[in-house]
Amino acid sequence: MRPASQRAAGALGVVALLSLAVSAADRAPGSPYSLVTTAKSPATAAPSDSTVGKGQTLYSTYCAACHRANGDGVAGAFPPLKGSAVVNRADATKHIDIVLGGLQGARVSGVTYTNPMPAFGATLSDADIAAIIDYERGTWGNHGTLIGPAQVASERARLK
Repeated sequence: MRPASQRAAGALGVVALLSLAVSAADRAPGSPYSLVTTAKSPATAAPSDSTVGKGQTLYSTYCAACHRANGDGVAGAFPPLKGSAVVNRADATKHIDIVLGGLQGARVSGVTYTNPMPAFGATLSDADIAAIIDYERGTWGNHGTLIGPAQVASERARLK
């Protein structure tokens, strides 16, 4: 029998391979696990690995300090994104508006969050905002309709 450290390393390798297989299945168009959830989505295909990676990197940089890396938020201080009604809506307009313009006084499940969320409209490009939103909508069990930079640009123009 192999030493425990070798068995653990082998098990981690299997987990890593399974994670890659599941991740690929999650992004496969037509997969029952596909991140694309409705025919209304402007994004006609699931995001590429580079888009998912970009969204995760941007989320880690701009969002995770408050909403946490796992999307759980901070109780009473910053709302969770995991399971959020705004994040999981088919219509992403409100989600886009919040990221572009910021928000203060959000009420989620009976809790009012008074800490302000900064506006990222002046800081981030349409592509960056779309990548963050798609990451939030396709992670932690969320199932919101994915968007694209054109939808962010349209909403940005509407808000001016």
